[in-house]
Amino acid sequence: MHDGIHVEQAGLPSATICTDRFVHTGGAMARMWGAPDYPTIYMPHPIENLTREQLRDRAEEIAPRVAAILTGG
Repeated sequence: MHDGIHVEQAGLPSATICTDRFVHTGGAMARMWGAPDYPTIYMPHPIENLTREQLRDRAEEIAPRVAAILTGG
């Protein structure tokens, strides 16, 4: 969250992806860094036990949202 917000503030588009376990923490961090409306993509937690194929499926699922954030769509 911190890195994504600072990259955005430097003028470079960024997309932050977290697991849904960090919704409240992510929102608090965004408010703390002065970006309460910072767009964050949340995916189901946990991810550490997923196979490569399952991770790829999740990535493909969120790819349109990442692209929309990065292009301002």
